[in-house]
Amino acid sequence: MQADVVDQAPLVLEELTREQVLDWRTRAAKDHQLVFDHIDRYGEVSAQRLFTRVFVEQVTRLSRLRHLSLGYTTWEQS
Repeated sequence: MQADVVDQAPLVLEELTREQVLDWRTRAAKDHQLVFDHIDRYGEVSAQRLFTRVFVEQVTRLSRLRHLSLGYTTWEQS
């Protein structure tokens, strides 16, 4: 029952630690569905703030092409 309460809690980006943001970004780089799930739940602006605008644009653009192999992500290069 606790999982239901946590699942319904809103995500407040300002309350995330740097490590939590990096974890979200790392997981999204491996599984792009996280980006779409975040957009569905919190909106595209929130996804752009969490994952970066460029990454969200790449994922959504390439999904329209039915090709999600990005090869790299900008934050993993730095």
